[in-house]
Amino acid sequence: MGIIEFATCEVNRAFDYLKQVYPSREITKEMVSKLLDLVSKDILRIQDPYMYGNKIAVVAGNKYKPENKVEIDEAIKQLKENGLI
Repeated sequence: MGIIEFATCEVNRAFDYLKQVYPSREITKEMVSKLLDLVSKDILRIQDPYMYGNKIAVVAGNKYKPENKVEIDEAIKQLKENGLI
């Protein structure tokens, strides 16, 4: 039996989810551009905070491959630099 996750690969929805989780922060698309790029390619997906108690996780998308590690590490670095993780 598989696991059902409520997560999106739609960039605008993913961005809205991020803003939902950080309501006191002014988040711009530039601050999370590398993550959103991976979301647009369905390499990563952002979980729906409405389904997970206003918490999210970044999960593998349908096109995720271990070879994406460098891109993912760059997105994580950007998130850290912007104080989001």
